[in-house]
This record gives sequence, structure tokens and C-alpha cells, in this order.
Amino acid sequence: MCCASKTDDTIIPENGENLFFLIPVAPGLTDTEAIREQYFDLIMDRFEEITGQSIRDSIVVKRSYAISDFEKDYHSFKGNAYGLANTLAQTAFLKPKLKSKKVKNLFYTGQLTVPGPGVPPAIISGQVVAKEAILLLKSQL
Repeated sequence: MCCASKTDDTIIPENGENLFFLIPVAPGLTDTEAIREQYFDLIMDRFEEITGQSIRDSIVVKRSYAISDFEKDYHSFKGNAYGLANTLAQTAFLKPKLKSKKVKNLFYTGQLTVPGPGVPPAIISGQVVAKEAILLLKSQL
């Protein structure tokens, strides 16, 4: 759960709050409005139980973004929001390499490549790929 309005009051109307709930689910599951409502009810029940506050009647805007949205907006395989599966075969040095095995002069960068997930490694992978691309270009001149 995130309440960004605690540190940024420009994102809410006066006397309001915003709450963001992230519910990780497996890709490829059935995604319907009814199922989204079930998840919403579960998270609200838990939130209200933990905090002792009822907030459902105070909700002004409610949005959800789930599996079918990732498929539609990002052409994500099975609606996967996180890229590769979190399996041993796709971790550490087994992650996809920066250079494509199939397409000449195609490089990859980002959290799903070496060195790995997170902002710093994703930035580093971009720097490494930029250097590789420059070397490749220089060798072709």
C-alpha cells in the first residue's frame, strides 16, 4: 500500500488522500470485473480490519489495472507485469544476455537483462549497451 499524498499534496483534492494498493497476481489468470471486485473487497476488508477505519464510503475514484490491461497496453505475454518468470532458469547469469542471439546488432537493456532488476542495474545495463553499440559502430567505420 502507498499513500503518496502524504508527501505530495498536489496529487489530491483538498482534505483528500490517495491510496494505492498493489496486489501481485500470477500472469495468465482470468481477469474480469467480478474478479477485480473480489480482490478489491478482500483488500478493503483487510485494510479496514488492520486500521480499524472504514473507508469504502469515502472513495471518490477507484481504478484498477490488471492482467488484461497489461496485455492490451503493452502486448505483455499473458498479462505479465514483471517480465520474466521468477525461476532459477531466469535469474543471475542465466538472465537473457545484452546482445541478441538471433538478430544481428540488436541489444537489450533493462531490468530483465544482465545485471538484473532494480533501477541501478537497469541503468547500468543501458550504459553497458551504449558502450557496446559505440564499439560496434566504430568497428564498422
